[in-house]
Amino acid sequence: MDKQKGPTGFIVVLPGEVIEIPQDSDKSWLTLFYSLPRELAEKWKPAYDLPRCPYEVLRTDKYDHIVCDDMFKLLVWDCYAWSAWQFFQVKDRKGNYRDIPGNWTQYAGYFPLWRLSYSIIPYIRMKFEQNRLGFQNLYNIPQGVEVPWLTYQQFSNLIGNVTDMVIAEQMNITVRRSRQSGVA
Repeated sequence: MDKQKGPTGFIVVLPGEVIEIPQDSDKSWLTLFYSLPRELAEKWKPAYDLPRCPYEVLRTDKYDHIVCDDMFKLLVWDCYAWSAWQFFQVKDRKGNYRDIPGNWTQYAGYFPLWRLSYSIIPYIRMKFEQNRLGFQNLYNIPQGVEVPWLTYQQFSNLIGNVTDMVIAEQMNITVRRSRQSGVA
C-alpha cells in the first residue's frame, strides 16, 4: 500500500483554486525577501528593482529573470544567515549565555555556528508561515498594493524573535529525542 503524501510546499487557498508552492521553487523565497529592509535588499540591485507589490511577481513569469537567478537566493540566504547569527548565544566559562565573542568577520564559513546560521533559514521560513507572514498573506495582497519596507530595526526585532523561537523549539525537540533514545 502506498503511503499518502502530504503537501511538500506552501499551500495557498484562493477563490476557486488551491496553489502549492514547492519549498524548493525559486518563488518560495519571496516571503523572506519581502520582509527584508531596504538596506539589505539593495545589496543586489536587480532584487531591489522587484516591485513592492507582489501580485504580479507571484502570478506571472515577468520577474522570473530576477527571482530565478541564483543571486536572488544568495541575497536572501546571506541576509537571513547574517541576521540570525547576530542573535546566537553561546555559553561562557561560567555557564552564562552571551553573544558570540568578537566580530562575525573573524569566523570562517565552516565555523559550526556560521553553518548553523544557514541551516536555520528553512525553520525561519516555516515560522513566517505559522505567524501570518507567509504565502497566504502575500497572495492576499491586492493588485496595486505595495508591501512596505521594514525598517532595519523592525527587521532586527523580527529576526531576533524568530531566531529565539526556532532555537528554543529545536532544542526542546533535540532534548526530547535524546531522552527517548536513552542518550540523555
